[in-house]
Formats: sequence, C-alpha cells, structure tokens
Amino acid sequence: MQLMKKNKMDFGNVKIIGTVSITAIIILWIVLRTYVIYFNVPGNVNYAYTSILKQVYIPSFDDDSFKNSKDAFWRDVKNVLGINLLNPLSIIKKEFNIMDSTNIDEDKLSSNMYNTLNKNNNADGEVSTGSVKDRKFRILIYHTHTTEAFKPAKNDSFYEQYNIVGVGDVLKKELEKNYNVEVIHDKTIHNTSYLESYKRSGETLEKYLSEIDDFDLILDLHRDSLDNKDLVTTNIDGENVAKIMFVVAKNNPNYLENEELAMELTDLANELYPGFARSIFYYERGSNAFNQTKSSDLALVEMGAQLNTVEEAINSAKLLATVIGEYFIQEQNSKKME
Repeated sequence: MQLMKKNKMDFGNVKIIGTVSITAIIILWIVLRTYVIYFNVPGNVNYAYTSILKQVYIPSFDDDSFKNSKDAFWRDVKNVLGINLLNPLSIIKKEFNIMDSTNIDEDKLSSNMYNTLNKNNNADGEVSTGSVKDRKFRILIYHTHTTEAFKPAKNDSFYEQYNIVGVGDVLKKELEKNYNVEVIHDKTIHNTSYLESYKRSGETLEKYLSEIDDFDLILDLHRDSLDNKDLVTTNIDGENVAKIMFVVAKNNPNYLENEELAMELTDLANELYPGFARSIFYYERGSNAFNQTKSSDLALVEMGAQLNTVEEAINSAKLLATVIGEYFIQEQNSKKME
C-alpha cells in the first residue's frame, strides 16, 4: 500500500515537472520567435541569442543621454516581447492592440489609401500663400503605428482627435497654409499586428514611390513610449510642447543620407526653438530598417510620448511645420547660390 502511494506521488511530481518544462519551452520559443521577427532575421535563432546580448543603443552625448538610452531600452523590450507575466492578456493585446484602445465608432475609421492632394488650397479651403514661392515642395506623411495616441486617450486610439493621425493633420495644414507645400497625408492603419507594422507601412510607401518619385521629404510620424514626461516635454513661448526626436537605423544603405537629414532637421529645430528636439536616436538594427532603405529623404520622427497631452502634441506639430518650412527655404536658397 505504501509503495503504491509512493509511486502515485512520484508520478504526480513528474507530471508537474513536465508541465512546467513544456510551459518554459513554449515561452522561450515565443520570446525568440518574436525577437527574430522583430529584427527581420527569419530563422536565425543563433543571431537572436547573440544580438540580444550585443544590442547597442547609441545616444548622443548630452545631459539626457543616460536617461534616453535606459528608457528606450526598456521601451523596446516591452514593445518587442509584448509580455507581462502578471497579465497574460498583454500577449494578445500586443498582436491586437485595439483591445487596449479607446472605444471607437466604425464611422471614424480612415479607409482611404490615398488622400486627395489639393495643390492650391489648405484644409480650410483658403488659398495658400506660403514662403516657398519658386517651386512647390512635396511631402508624404504616413504613420507606421497609426493608432498611437495622447492623453486623455489610452495608449492607442482610432479617434483622430486623440491620435498621431490627428496631429499629422495639423502638420499638413500648417505646411500648406504657411509654406505653400504640397502634402499627402496617408492614414492607412498599419499596426493591427504590431510586429508586422513596418512591413505593412513599407508596402504603403512603395505604392506612393511607384507613382510619385519626387518627394522632397517623407515623414514617418510616431509618438514615443517613455515613463519620464520631463524627457519629452519643454516650454516654448509660454506653452508646453512635446519634444521631437529623429530616429535612424544603421542597418541601411541610405544610413549616411538619413543621418545627415536627421542632423540638419535636429540642428535647425534647436536653432529656431532651443530645446525642442531631443538627441538623434540610433538603432543598430531597426525593424525593416524602419523602411529607410526605400528613400534617402525619409525621416522617422517621434513626437512626445504617451504621457503628453493632445494639446502639447498639436503645439509641437505647429513648430515642426515651421522647422520643415524653413528647411525647404534654406535648401532652395542654397541651390540658387550654386
């Protein structure tokens, strides 16, 4: 009788150990697979093992460098893995982020692939009389993470009055109105699956580039995710403003051109509005190189973070429009001098 009880207990222990082992293997597989997909190296598990230890964050050398790199590291760990052991639903929410989004009205969703490009009028129907007169510059604005939102919304929202798309509308309007720039603002939702966001936005970008090959600037407009609002907020002329930050991927044949563009815009932003732009952030391996392989005129810009309010992001968009407009004027003047 005692022998039977002992055997029964041993079998129970084996069952528990087996269940725990299988669970651990599944979790490890999910982590490695997620990492491999995110960094666009399919099937190369050895690379995932080594590069997860060697992933390098290269901050510019200023007072915020340590905070910048540390906060960004943990941001990317959360974004890449999408796993919260205290909340198993977070795995599902990462793949279907609408579960954690603001309640939406189906009629609010943007379904158009191409916005109608109005060459002569701004969003209010008024004739634009901008500063760039000799030649109209043309910009494409799109959003890889289309539902990224600001307070008072949750982290993701389909409501354009709260998300990065609405801020993009402000940027478009300011550029058209004040600088007579042609702006195409694409509102395609790319991040229904977070891990495939850059693949999907890359497909959108390729469709535009196949039809229009003379964009002067392409902006992938984002909202950052950090836990320190002071790092992403400043006060300019008495108004709180969400800081901007340009991001460059080094796994990219256009790296030097993309970096030069980011540096010029960052320097000009801080020249016009001291403290407006954070240091450029570099990734050794960006997901799909953030599509910067597709154009040397592509700039990925982060505007504030999830802790910023919509008003702070709108203030930022207005200042960014001035930065871009003045950048075009400088480009035009330099060409005249040649």
